[in-house]
Amino acid sequence: MSMNQSPALGFGAIQLLDAPARFSRRLNHEATEAATSNNRYRNQQDLNHPGAFTASDNASYQLAVIAAYRQVFGNVQPMESERLLSAESQLRNGDISVREFVRRLALSSFYRSRYFDAVSPHRAVELNFKHLLGRPPQDEAEISAHVATVATTGFEGEINSYLDSDEYLQTFGEDTVPYPTSWNSPLGQPQSAFNRMAALEQNFAGSDTAVGNKSQLLGNLARGYSLSIKVPAQVYRSGNAGSVNRSLAGGTRGMFEPVRRINADGADSAPMRGDLYVGFGLGQRDQEVFERSGGESADQIAGLIRAAYRQVMGNPHLMESERSLTAESQFAEGRLNTREFVRAVALSPDYRRRFFESNAPYRFVELNFKHLLGRAPLTQAEVSEHIQRLANEGYEAEINSYIDSDEYQNLFGENTIPFARISSEQGRSQLAFNRHLSLAGGYASSDTVQSASNLVMSVATNTVPSNWSNTSQRINRIGANAGTTEPTGKRYRIVVQAQPAGGRQRTPNATYLVSGKDMTSQLGYVHRRGGRILSITEVL
Repeated sequence: MSMNQSPALGFGAIQLLDAPARFSRRLNHEATEAATSNNRYRNQQDLNHPGAFTASDNASYQLAVIAAYRQVFGNVQPMESERLLSAESQLRNGDISVREFVRRLALSSFYRSRYFDAVSPHRAVELNFKHLLGRPPQDEAEISAHVATVATTGFEGEINSYLDSDEYLQTFGEDTVPYPTSWNSPLGQPQSAFNRMAALEQNFAGSDTAVGNKSQLLGNLARGYSLSIKVPAQVYRSGNAGSVNRSLAGGTRGMFEPVRRINADGADSAPMRGDLYVGFGLGQRDQEVFERSGGESADQIAGLIRAAYRQVMGNPHLMESERSLTAESQFAEGRLNTREFVRAVALSPDYRRRFFESNAPYRFVELNFKHLLGRAPLTQAEVSEHIQRLANEGYEAEINSYIDSDEYQNLFGENTIPFARISSEQGRSQLAFNRHLSLAGGYASSDTVQSASNLVMSVATNTVPSNWSNTSQRINRIGANAGTTEPTGKRYRIVVQAQPAGGRQRTPNATYLVSGKDMTSQLGYVHRRGGRILSITEVL
């Protein structure tokens, strides 16, 4: 079956492989009869030992290892230092089978930290079924039995109960990497298994860590709630109710027909620019890092000061009277390094007025993390520690605790201005990425526009922030309502012509669909690229 014909394709669960991945270095695993001659004995020894490793074997080995990591780790790509290189080597040499390699992946600290220690028992069990047996649990009794196994035999006993089961051996054997079996409606599995598997699959680019610790099947298994199959909106677009299998060349699309790009750069389904930050409303092509190295000109020092104000003050517009002129002067003269200048801005009366006196304590702490460490808080314990410090030691001690921390020193040192750490970092979860983007209001926003916390529920319950449904587009892009009376809530289509040859655009025309909040930054981008705007129309 080709990838485009996969039954999982219509539900965002695109298969990477046309067939299950298999690998074995043993030419004969079956018992042989007693040898009656020296030649027969020698042949039996050859058959029962790994054969020579050929180029075709190497291709199968590489494919099996990649498929095993993707299946067992829930589509989370481990760093090089997190891979089980010893187990990979043993698999390649024929010392262990694919089943034992899968066992070692599932028993690793990488797997345990993400799918056992960080999630609820119900979630842990349903993910074990998905990762190791390729199917969802059939009923609540099956879940309860495995929860009891965890309580009596621990994590290792729970993992072994899947890999040593008759079901695993009959379905995958020793040499096949586990794969989702429910898509093809195998004999003995009910129709509900298909819907449950669709609920567990996060789509081709998603991972099982992005959902957090919340079970996806608890309501269905325990209380009989129905599970509807959600077709990913970013992959497919529904047509009119009366259209059935109309061709793409003319007429309305059918329910499961793919969205066709209108041109090479633009179309309503494409982000404004294909870079790391702008797809999330941050309006910049790369993360800018500002560092003082000595010998800067007056203009360069002014640029460093602007960057520091923008980061620490939360992208504000500052009046002349609100600036820390004394600290600026000392910084320009070299009497303050960058870290001390950041401290001076964060301890200034204007920072205190904007973010301490006007906000709830929880909001103040989460903004301190964003402004001074460039990230969102990770746990409730981390937030509670800073709130207690604020209550017991005061405002100045709270600010200093970030700037004097080992994390600040290791990341920014004495000369680098803190920056938004949007890029993936080793050890940081997908959930932390979502939280940071929840705090990043967009290129033209300011942290003074709200006083309520964005993350109080997310951090307290270890779940995805409520104002994020996924990490493919910002809510202010896909959630703008046509017909609203607020200009920033409307959506607009910008048609552009005559952008320069040799640019990122492969055709001279482009169409952008943006919300009113992003209008200014998008127009600026078009003009900088030499584009000519043909029309701006509201999308009804």
